[in-house]
Amino acid sequence: MDILVSGSLAYDRIMDFTGKFSDHIMPDKLDNINVSFTVNGMSENFGGTAGNIAYCLTRLNEN
Repeated sequence: MDILVSGSLAYDRIMDFTGKFSDHIMPDKLDNINVSFTVNGMSENFGGTAGNIAYCLTRLNEN
């Protein structure tokens, strides 16, 4: 059986942040948030709904 997968393809960029976001966001300034974070590392993987569905179908031996 043929399967047609429709959806988005994207890159997922996952960053490693060891702190707490709440330490950098001031509750009295939520209407004007301006923050930046230093991260320890980043990984980039394929993502998106179509990519994830196709990957799972392959894991189920559907080609």
